[in-house]
Amino acid sequence: MKRNIRTATAVDAFVGAQLKTLRKSAGLSQTELAIQIGVTFQQVQKYERGTNRIGASRLWRLCKVFGVKPDRFFEGVEAHLAQLPETPKPGSANDGPATSIKLSESGYSEKSQQRVLN
Repeated sequence: MKRNIRTATAVDAFVGAQLKTLRKSAGLSQTELAIQIGVTFQQVQKYERGTNRIGASRLWRLCKVFGVKPDRFFEGVEAHLAQLPETPKPGSANDGPATSIKLSESGYSEKSQQRVLN
């Protein structure tokens, strides 16, 4: 099954957690950070939860706000991913969203589940 390439992954959730750590360390509210990077505070919430991906230009802007290099957002990501059960390699066909549910618990009929799997 191919996944939507726009779907956030475990790496996006990790980067979002790093963003939240940096924001709190800087003593900024979500609203204050949002103003500095040109988005709404709701967008900052989505970044921090890993619901939405942070694009390259936005990541660059965040680096300027916090005075860090881009690699700061990825420090420890390999160890984090290694702790997750059945973590697919980024870019592989199984590289799925940060959160998922078992199809058997989804409430979809068996026929619908087969369509998803094929």
